[in-house]
Amino acid sequence: MGRPSRQIMISAEDAAQLQALELGAGVHPKVRLRASLLRLHREGWTASRLAIHFARTEQSIHNALTRFEQHGVQGIADALRSGRPVKVLPVHEAVLMGKLDEDRLWTAAQWIEVLGEAFKLQITPQTVRQHLSALGYSWRRARYAPGKPLDPQVEQQHRASLDTLKRGHWTAN
Repeated sequence: MGRPSRQIMISAEDAAQLQALELGAGVHPKVRLRASLLRLHREGWTASRLAIHFARTEQSIHNALTRFEQHGVQGIADALRSGRPVKVLPVHEAVLMGKLDEDRLWTAAQWIEVLGEAFKLQITPQTVRQHLSALGYSWRRARYAPGKPLDPQVEQQHRASLDTLKRGHWTAN
């Protein structure tokens, strides 16, 4: 006769946190998978059934269950990876966020200059782009656009020349 199936007690509060992780945007896929299997385990699914459903080994299912038993909901997230330390700290990001409220266009070189003056920080344009992307900002090509509604008279004055340019009949004087 085999081993009795393992059953972990997961509270309703933990189940709600697991559901938020499972459905949350920006959650790492491994964490989402562990949250899903823990919620199904709470519903009575066995480790072997979870292994078949998620195409994982039973041992990996047991590892996730053990991590949850030992550390709770925080245990299903992976530890930070080793590697080069982060150069842009939350203090620097706060300065970036404050400057983003200004009504102007920024280039990566300008951000480097701002952070260099404020913190004596030396970073590359790629690093600036990565951190702005992580904060939810993306680069867009700068284009000319009216900052306020155009005066109808001024627009009418220039409409004829714009139409001529569009048709391709423009000649230099």
